[in-house]
Amino acid sequence: MAKQLRVGLVGVGQRGLNHLQQLVRLQSEEIGTFTALADPFAENLSAEKIKQYESNYDERGMLLFSSADEMISSGEVDVIWFAMPPNQHRGEIERAAEAGIAVFAEKPQTLFFDEAISQAEAIDKAGIPNTVGFQTRIHPAYKAIRDHLSDKWTAAMMMVAEGAVEGHGVKHTHTEERGGPENRIWTANRAWSGTSMVEAGIHQTDIMRYWSDDDVEWVRASYVDRPEHLWASEGDNPIYYNVTYGFKKGAIGTLVFTKPAKSYYNGRFDCVIWEHGTIKFEGNRIVDYHYAGDDWSPALRPGIEETRRVICEDPGFDGMALPNTYELAKTFLESIIDGDDSLTRNSYRSSLNSLAAVLAANTSNDLGGEQVNIEEFMYGERYAGYRARPAGV
Repeated sequence: MAKQLRVGLVGVGQRGLNHLQQLVRLQSEEIGTFTALADPFAENLSAEKIKQYESNYDERGMLLFSSADEMISSGEVDVIWFAMPPNQHRGEIERAAEAGIAVFAEKPQTLFFDEAISQAEAIDKAGIPNTVGFQTRIHPAYKAIRDHLSDKWTAAMMMVAEGAVEGHGVKHTHTEERGGPENRIWTANRAWSGTSMVEAGIHQTDIMRYWSDDDVEWVRASYVDRPEHLWASEGDNPIYYNVTYGFKKGAIGTLVFTKPAKSYYNGRFDCVIWEHGTIKFEGNRIVDYHYAGDDWSPALRPGIEETRRVICEDPGFDGMALPNTYELAKTFLESIIDGDDSLTRNSYRSSLNSLAAVLAANTSNDLGGEQVNIEEFMYGERYAGYRARPAGV
């Protein structure tokens, strides 16, 4: 593969434009040549529209395609960023892999796990560079937590993500032309997003795996559905999600996700328990409460100054911020140029556990909170109907 990598982007919607901004910047830094765009809607390829989001975009020499397959067959790209709605994949990743093109897949990679297995097998067979867009793994504070826990046993992780329906926003895909929501807010729509647990909660799920260096073994989930009379205005995704993960090394992960309308509130709570400490997010710092003295248990209760240790000062942006999108893109391209896939923090294959966990959470909820074994969900006959794309979808 050429050192000056030719990069294409499939899907120039909301998330695709975030990636476009970083690819333009990386080209200016001579890390890759941004060569091609593909989108089924001509307006999304308009230079005038794109420049509203990225003023440094230069359309001169940019190849424009109406489909991923046109880009793949052109022979003009070495790497493709796939930033499509997850229910819109139709074998494009497999065909890119077969053509020897490196793959960056935005999460969630698909809503149908059988397709994820097909994608992973094609990538593995081709031996192409690959990664999935779990940008929270790039965040320096989150890496500091992983490093801090590397010689410790993680007992529990708790996350509460308080969100709002209004945070979804109108997308750039003409969903109304493809059987989707008329208002184009597909992330609030169950058939297009797979529920907020799949579309967004996959980030928290993956970061639990990253912090603990572990995989999810089983999941139990219960959701509270949004009242049906609100679906037309708010979308049909649940209003509340309560998910419990069992990890292979013994930890329990608890994830609560909320999506009410009209609250306009966003908040979070994060806590990690290891065998002798409690990690908390406190303002702009991440701290570990742990008594390190040799005299445990001391005669006098230790003061906070004896137990509170700052693991990391907050860098000033959260895990979903664009600086992480940039670092994720830069790291992936550099890993290809250097021929060193250890530079990336995940692969398509290693990311399957995160996708399976959130899809299995949906299945658990559908089955009344049944505990679902992840390996059985991924490959067993019992859950085959939950892995497949429904007929006509």
